Amino acid sequence: MALIQYTNDHTILQSSETESILDCSLRNSLPHKHACGGKARCSTCRVLVLEGLENCPPRNELEEALAKAKGFLPNVRLACQTIPTGEVHLRRLVIDDEDVELAKEQGANGFGKEKEVAILFSDIRGFTSFAESNLPYDVIHILNRYFKQIGEVILKNKGYIDKYIGDGIMAIFGLEDGEEANEICFQAVQSALLMLEELDKLNEYLELNFDVQFNIGIGIHFGEVIIGEIGHPLSKQVTAIGDNVNLASRIEQLTKATSVKVLLSKEVKERVQDRIKIGKSFQAKIKGKTGLYHIFEALSLK
Repeated sequence: MALIQYTNDHTILQSSETESILDCSLRNSLPHKHACGGKARCSTCRVLVLEGLENCPPRNELEEALAKAKGFLPNVRLACQTIPTGEVHLRRLVIDDEDVELAKEQGANGFGKEKEVAILFSDIRGFTSFAESNLPYDVIHILNRYFKQIGEVILKNKGYIDKYIGDGIMAIFGLEDGEEANEICFQAVQSALLMLEELDKLNEYLELNFDVQFNIGIGIHFGEVIIGEIGHPLSKQVTAIGDNVNLASRIEQLTKATSVKVLLSKEVKERVQDRIKIGKSFQAKIKGKTGLYHIFEALSLK
């Protein structure tokens, strides 16, 4: 016999030795979704095991295949295939019909997970004035040319372009499993320095054709974030969420006040200082943070 505690329903049920979590739920008239009838052909019966995962046997072949396709974390289990051997504390993840539809559409990146990554933000200085004084065609053409050149650098250094924010860009480094923190940070900083080289090339074109040159500011921070796929079902993307994302953005904003092109957080600087030449250091106030925050200028590869 096993005890199953359901946080959604504020109840504790007793299951038999051969009874799955789903069977126990249904026998006790709990509204446990199971669109495929409990045959491991969907994931609507899935539960998050909060405590007692050691009392759940390893996934069988059917559950393992679906878990791999959906990108389940170890503590997300199919209730129809899991027969607990001891006490478990869990939460049903699919509650209503809207959840059922989302569960059906959810891919391998649909589950949020905590991960340490490097976040890079960049922004073109004074781009608004350029946009206001040039034809719309030229504005979009130049932005696309700029994003193509710096995007190539980011992608070649294993970065993931998360989003474009007007003339700004956010990139994530370290999404792949098994990468070392030092290497993740180096990839991000190397990208930033190569972005400056690409900007020099673009500025030659801009000077010749538009009598203007761009300057950019880049901020990089390393820390734990939530990674997951979000958005409307027809327009989803993997993104990073959390305070460390905001911190990276605020570090980029400080490049204006410090007149520095690339600024690193202490967390990044400590992981790349053997391979990157560090310039000036600053102590600055950052919105949402108490006290002064230490940031560093990245100059070049050693």
